[in-house]
Amino acid sequence: MILKFAALIVISVLFLVGCAPDKEKHFVAGAMVSSWVYAETGERLDACLASLGVGIAKELIDSNNNGHADEKDAAATVVGCTVTWIWE
Repeated sequence: MILKFAALIVISVLFLVGCAPDKEKHFVAGAMVSSWVYAETGERLDACLASLGVGIAKELIDSNNNGHADEKDAAATVVGCTVTWIWE
């Protein structure tokens, strides 16, 4: 399980090389959250909903701190949940 998770992170980062570094971090965070939730629950939908919740929460915090929420950052976090649909 740990080896598969590490491989997933490496592959994800390699695919995101052309993206802004911040979006890569959001994607990896979404992948990590969804992978953990999926490992605990076995439910892919719950895993993606957890990524969505984390992405929205982070942007709400950013909005309160600096007045700017980036929808693309939240979307990158949610897209991270796709790893739970691909890897089992």
